Amino acid sequence: MYHIKNDQRSIRSAEMLYEGLNRLIQEMPFNTIKVNDLVEASNVGRTTFYRNFDTIEDILRLRSDQVFDEMIQYVIEYIEKYGNESRMMLLKPVLRYFYLHSEIIELLLQADRLDIAMQSFHRAVEPFEEPARAYLGIHENYVDYNITIRIGIVTNILVKWIETGKKEPPDEIADTLSSMIKQMVTLDQLL
Repeated sequence: MYHIKNDQRSIRSAEMLYEGLNRLIQEMPFNTIKVNDLVEASNVGRTTFYRNFDTIEDILRLRSDQVFDEMIQYVIEYIEKYGNESRMMLLKPVLRYFYLHSEIIELLLQADRLDIAMQSFHRAVEPFEEPARAYLGIHENYVDYNITIRIGIVTNILVKWIETGKKEPPDEIADTLSSMIKQMVTLDQLL
């Protein structure tokens, strides 16, 4: 767990630890990084690390949570700008956002900890579960499944797009893939 106080010193220490971890992940496997390596690379003391974080993974969790909170805010602004029909199109604003902010996803991929991004995504959309249920007309027993499906699709597309170097523009890939998803063949159409 991370416990960053809302003061400049804690915020700056957390940033220094993130920057140090980012450098270390470029040099060595994530699972071999020790707290001593991290505090040395970050130019902070062990006490500073433990005042803000319980584990090294918590540094990635903090940054991931921050990025996904910013992404949700971007999606909300996108919906406000483009209207209700954009609510069905989560992929486009997500790809637009991560076109410029993919560093944390890239780092989590290098660390083999994409699960942290998935947890951040789920946590960030949690406040929207009830409105989504009502809007989509989903029984409450299935809201979590619906959100998991949507997050899984969006995250897997996002990861593949980042892994291949974000060659396609965000809007183009979102429109193309959304069209493909709508045209997917169901099992009963094959029989």
